[in-house]
Amino acid sequence: MRGRIAVVLLLAACANHQPAPAPSLAPALSWAPCVDVPQTQCATLAVPVDPARPDGATLKLRIARVPASNQSSKKGVLIFIPGGPGVGISGTFGGENRTGQHVDDFRREYDVVAFDPRGIGQSNPIRCDPAAVPSATPPAGGAPSAAEFKAIGDANAALFKSCFAETGDLMAHLSAMDTAADVERIRQALTPNTGLVAYGGSYGTAYGQAYLERYPERVKALVLDAVVDHSVDLPTFVSRNVLAASDAFDRFTQWCKGDAACALHGQNVGGVFDAVVAKAPVARTLVSQLLAAGPDPNVGWPAIATMLAQVNGGKSEALKAMTATASLASSSEDPHARAGKNGLFAGVLCSDYGPQRDYDALLTAGNSVALLAPRFAWKFWDSTPLAHATAGVGDCAGWPYAASNPPHRLQIGPHPNVMVASPTHDPATPLINALSVWLQIPQARLLIADVDGHQSLILSSCAFKAEAKFLDDPPSVSSTTICSQ
Repeated sequence: MRGRIAVVLLLAACANHQPAPAPSLAPALSWAPCVDVPQTQCATLAVPVDPARPDGATLKLRIARVPASNQSSKKGVLIFIPGGPGVGISGTFGGENRTGQHVDDFRREYDVVAFDPRGIGQSNPIRCDPAAVPSATPPAGGAPSAAEFKAIGDANAALFKSCFAETGDLMAHLSAMDTAADVERIRQALTPNTGLVAYGGSYGTAYGQAYLERYPERVKALVLDAVVDHSVDLPTFVSRNVLAASDAFDRFTQWCKGDAACALHGQNVGGVFDAVVAKAPVARTLVSQLLAAGPDPNVGWPAIATMLAQVNGGKSEALKAMTATASLASSSEDPHARAGKNGLFAGVLCSDYGPQRDYDALLTAGNSVALLAPRFAWKFWDSTPLAHATAGVGDCAGWPYAASNPPHRLQIGPHPNVMVASPTHDPATPLINALSVWLQIPQARLLIADVDGHQSLILSSCAFKAEAKFLDDPPSVSSTTICSQ
């Protein structure tokens, strides 16, 4: 459980939204066991670094599949579009992720496919100078001053400069539209004669929406779960996340109040949290991440309560263990690749939402959300390198270019082959995002699961069954599905 305004030339924007011509022959893929993910096959597919220049430089996109249990009766290929930004094959098919996302259930009828998106994993990972990774974060007590925010932007700019220097042109082609073009090339390689059947979760919904805009006629069944709303600017997007995190913390507090199994039962949970953050500031980032697991006993509410109780009592073992688990970067990893994960996150987010330069406007928005969610107001300004759970406006301070895929309402017509899904209490991608996107896609199905945490597919058996049914046969699912807890 780990998890976004500028103007571009009209002609360039229009060009980005035109379907690329399908090749006459599907490229052949050579499958072999993945060395890092058990019971999974991997292959590579060459894709253009710049989709607008199909004859230009290419990168090797790593694709993985879990073949259908019965090849003679399989219904086709189901593509998982990873989220993050930063999640890839291991985050879909590895360990508990494989179970949580029902990969082995889906493989009864499909070849289940995932990929390392461009810049991630083994798909030309972004590289940056580790010495340039910023260490400074916004003040815990409130909004940064104009000078402090400029310092954040200057530090970020130095990191971004190193990423462009070490990575090359790919750093400028990380938007959702760029990844949507990769998804289409995967589809062409795997199912050239049929439409796309896909599940996109979290930031994967941004990639899915971009695909829907660019290739609407090729969508056979698409589930967008735990939704990113790309129709709003980054301050609005982040403000919603802050409010959702505050709501999730309130839900956690209510659970502790009513359940004796909570290690903080009978205590002032908010007061304990504040005391722990004063002792160990990393706890604020960690808790905001782990709230996405909801009541999961291993990494959700019970684990959060136990960790807070221990740290408040002077012990730090649980905090250290949970911090290590939540980190996206292995200590044994190449430092330049590890630094690249910070550059990758910003490269995707800022390509889709643009640099953040208007301090006065940001201050107004940040102060407004702080009145409603003071305990998590820091998230609005956040630019913490540690394993991003959600975005902060600080992530795009210092980004050198206008957004290549700026925020806009979806430019599509009615589409009954899309399902928009969301938990009711998701701290990373709040329900309002899903409702907004659903309203932008006439005839799309809507699924709401009354659960706490991130991604309905993982949290609700009802949601899994409805989404699986939709992927198999969209017309068979009603316009609205409500899954009770």
